Amino acid sequence: MNKATVVFPIKDGKILLARKMKKIGAGKWNGFGGKPEPSDISIRHTACRELFEETGFGVCVQPEKLIPKAEIDFFVANNESEELTFTVYFYFASEFEGGAKETKEMHDPTWFQIDSIPYEEMLPADREFIPKLFEDGTFYGKVVFNKEMDQVIFSHYEERLLTM
Repeated sequence: MNKATVVFPIKDGKILLARKMKKIGAGKWNGFGGKPEPSDISIRHTACRELFEETGFGVCVQPEKLIPKAEIDFFVANNESEELTFTVYFYFASEFEGGAKETKEMHDPTWFQIDSIPYEEMLPADREFIPKLFEDGTFYGKVVFNKEMDQVIFSHYEERLLTM
């Protein structure tokens, strides 16, 4: 199973986003994250390392300070079956040090008011589940994309206690 993380720094009623420059979602606003490396001790360590790297070695958070928000399985519909592509662990970081600068992977880091997140410039699934991240508690989700991964053809979210 492929795993990945996304961290959203949150401060003073604002969320830090940047334009992703590679792979799925290139050119779209997103949080900061990526896949585990062999040296990562846990998925939380992956989240912290990726946040640090993708903010130009700027935003530093300790693993125990991450706030788990969601675990979402992303599938791609292939013919008549679904293929699990990634399980992504989403976190908020409200206790961190440093600031973000542009990198080759993430351009134009910008703080947005939480009520002014540019959903229209994000991936279709992000528009569905990111508002749920701001609700109390944690949740599990399943999202199925079409082959081109530009359209959500099924999604389901349910409250669930997460220990990630």
